[in-house]
Amino acid sequence: MARERPEVAGPARVRFAPSPTGSLHVGGARTALFNWLIARHTQGSFVLRLEDTDRQRSTPESEAEILRCLTWLGLDWDEGPLRQSERDDVYAAAIAGLREAGAVYPAYESDEELEAQRAAARADRRAPVVRGRRDRDPAQIAELEAAGRRPVWRFAVEVPGQTVIEDYVRGTVTFDHAQVEDFVVARSDGTPTYNLAAAVDDLEMGITHVIRGEDHISNTPKQMMVIRALGGATPDYAHIPLILGPDKKRLSKRHGAASVEDLEEAGYLPRAVVNALALLGWSFDDKTTMFTVDELIAKFSIGRVSKSPAVFDLTKLKVMNGRHMRLMSNAEFEEALVGYLRKTGDIDERGPGAEELVRASAPLVKRKLSTLAEYDDLAGWLFRPLEIEPEAWEVLTRDVKHSIQVIGGGLGRLESLPEFTAEAVKDALQDQLHVMGEAARDFLEPQRIAITGSVVSTGIYESLALLGPDEAFRRYRETLARLAELWAAA
Repeated sequence: MARERPEVAGPARVRFAPSPTGSLHVGGARTALFNWLIARHTQGSFVLRLEDTDRQRSTPESEAEILRCLTWLGLDWDEGPLRQSERDDVYAAAIAGLREAGAVYPAYESDEELEAQRAAARADRRAPVVRGRRDRDPAQIAELEAAGRRPVWRFAVEVPGQTVIEDYVRGTVTFDHAQVEDFVVARSDGTPTYNLAAAVDDLEMGITHVIRGEDHISNTPKQMMVIRALGGATPDYAHIPLILGPDKKRLSKRHGAASVEDLEEAGYLPRAVVNALALLGWSFDDKTTMFTVDELIAKFSIGRVSKSPAVFDLTKLKVMNGRHMRLMSNAEFEEALVGYLRKTGDIDERGPGAEELVRASAPLVKRKLSTLAEYDDLAGWLFRPLEIEPEAWEVLTRDVKHSIQVIGGGLGRLESLPEFTAEAVKDALQDQLHVMGEAARDFLEPQRIAITGSVVSTGIYESLALLGPDEAFRRYRETLARLAELWAAA
């Protein structure tokens, strides 16, 4: 259990700031969720900011996909999306302010000179930080400019000195300035770096709490220095643990699903994904694992987030997803299933009347599925001609004579029914198995195979009713014909 720590006082103004250079990673989605939960828990604001200053890799397609995935998860934002690419004037003014305050200086060092600094530091067993010369006179600068050198602007880190973070998750974290290089705030073409833009945005947007992955913690003292140099108050910080796969290595595609899009395509429900993401590093107590979104909003607290890395296990998610399915009403589940099959294109491919059949079968599969993608495993037979799987055919052919007898007996009883409902079908087949003196499994499994071609499907009585008498009897006779042919050949 995570130990109790101070809690966020509200209303909190938080932000989620992805880079639109790819899909929404599970780790990014967890960060978005934690921020969103704090905003909703404290009646605060959730700001969506797109850090798209990497013009080479940022794409409108990635931006659209991130927004779509957030919407799919139900993480609505109060402001935004705000794009860094549209805030050049804000950053230019901030850089000018830092220059005026004497907090930054022009640095003309070449890559070779910087690498020499790092090598010397490593040789002396010091941190390989770099610092530019802050004492160049105008004549030296003019000479460098004439030679074609263009400076970057570096922040003048005060040495000796310290920056202390009072982190909601990690406690007190101290950075010795001797370990922090004079970081670049503006490139030689004047464009801002990440640490400048992120700090300025947090200041300008009034962000009160920055909740992000612990891999960003080394950036935090730099951003705090920038904010303070501009005369602002720094936000509070919470650096949440990394997410690992079951092999305890950083989560990636090799673990089966590393993005929200992967999970959606695999047939997971948004509510189950949100539930699972919330438990990646956070717990309410030692036993509760199932939460609705409203329950998470009410119970979530940053003080109960663990420092330890969190393990994302698809096996556990699948179990949780099945439980969430069974908590849904039939109407909710039906809409989720139809929406999933429509998105994957499966409904269109199944032809006219497919959606109605999916809706009719939805209540029959709800209790048996772990993901929406498993629908075809149970009910795909409804949409294709009878194909008896090898495993199922082996069941029938262990005793061909017996299979012919019980399937024929089932068909004969069903053909005499005045109505073909699931209940009438059940009564008829139950009567027949007693008349024939058969065990339920020995009688009903051949009936299932005769119409579905599989040993796994929706319930036999409901399956027959879904097919209707004409198609059900046609499949019975087709199976009997194949068995009769095999019997004759023997």
